[in-house]
Amino acid sequence: MRKIFLLASVLSLVAFTSCKSEKEKVDAEVEKTKNNVDETVSEQLVEGEEIKNKVNEAVEKLPTFSDPKITEFVAKYSKWATDIKSAATSEDISKLAVLTQQSVDFQKELESIKQTLSKEDAKKLQDWTAEIQKELSK
Repeated sequence: MRKIFLLASVLSLVAFTSCKSEKEKVDAEVEKTKNNVDETVSEQLVEGEEIKNKVNEAVEKLPTFSDPKITEFVAKYSKWATDIKSAATSEDISKLAVLTQQSVDFQKELESIKQTLSKEDAKKLQDWTAEIQKELSK
């Protein structure tokens, strides 16, 4: 009887000890994963902020045009560029889909505006939109 009781005690001690050890391993893995996620999110936020600042710098350099309608278009386009870059950085798929759809409208409006511009204004607009597109593709 003693042997059976001793054997049962040893087995239960081993079982409880190994369960506790497994729980500690799982807790350590969960903590490690949480730390990795926190680091990744922090890095993404910093990177997103840097990209947003670059786009904002490009947007702040808005050219002025002789026609106020063109200046208004440039302001709308620059806001759209900032919005689409932040949506892409934050991986907001629904917002990105809406903004991508708007890009078609902007292209059509841009083409119609180009036909009414003087050579100087056309060059300014082309250079500025190229700079914005360059920032967006980064």
